[in-house]
Amino acid sequence: MVKCLTDFSCWETIAKIAPIGTALIALIAAMIVLRAIWAQMHVARRRASIDFFLKTEIDKTVIDVYNKFKANAPSIAFVPGPLDLTRSDYEDIRAFLDICELIAVGVNEGAFSESVSEAYWGDVIPNAYQTAKQLINNIRNTPGEGSRYTYVNLEKLAKRWAKRTRKATKLVDRS
Repeated sequence: MVKCLTDFSCWETIAKIAPIGTALIALIAAMIVLRAIWAQMHVARRRASIDFFLKTEIDKTVIDVYNKFKANAPSIAFVPGPLDLTRSDYEDIRAFLDICELIAVGVNEGAFSESVSEAYWGDVIPNAYQTAKQLINNIRNTPGEGSRYTYVNLEKLAKRWAKRTRKATKLVDRS
């Protein structure tokens, strides 16, 4: 080994493999950087989810809208006319569905952590969709109220989370 270093016989071999070593070091560094970026992205999603849910829980208006949704959504399946006495209840239901849609968009587009969102709203989203399903279909078909895209993210997320809930229930029932 010492002879190799003193007469420079192995330097040619080292020089030939040096680019491979440099490339490997660069690849390892890139993988470390990508892993750090990935971890920061997930931390940011979790923080965004928690911040949003904390604000919705503290906001009295949101709590009131949720309570009105629970009270009125089961009994309103059609879009009321502008002079109908149930119009304000309908608007409260729409306000809560809009919040659910916002959460669904956040989860579906990756702005919110799905695991945090599902842990906190995993039962609310599917229940809200199921409760207002007939109304949502009627909103989609009522000109001036919605389109075929109205609450589509809510529907996708509710169905996905409902499947997981059914699977978890089946696992619990078997034991």
